[in-house]
Amino acid sequence: MTVYTIAWGVDDDDPSGQRTIQVESPDEADAALDQVAAEGPALVVVHEGLWAEGDPPPPLGMQIVWGHPERALLTWLGPGAGRAVDENIPPWPEPIGYDQGEAMPDRTRITAGQVREAVREYVRTGSRPANVTWVST
Repeated sequence: MTVYTIAWGVDDDDPSGQRTIQVESPDEADAALDQVAAEGPALVVVHEGLWAEGDPPPPLGMQIVWGHPERALLTWLGPGAGRAVDENIPPWPEPIGYDQGEAMPDRTRITAGQVREAVREYVRTGSRPANVTWVST
């Protein structure tokens, strides 16, 4: 089974320099996302395998702003890079603050539920999620 890493925040004791949870299933990814959300909005990276500070970045994965109850930001890193949007929902009325800054309203036109399902799909398939619409960044 493939191992995926969900990383956020800072942890000087972890080789990546971040807090990390390794997951092997969509259900484990859900539990990890719940843990991050309980701590408040954060910039989160989800990628295949393990990563240590100083290593080349993983070739595939996603970056999310996670922890807001209704909205999130989802960016695919790798071939076909882009940002996920749902054109049927309006921009959030204000920036969403997180541990490393703010996500602007035009970048949070996707629900937290849609992003959760995208993370589940990535962990299940290892490929860019198809449950969302991608636009160039």
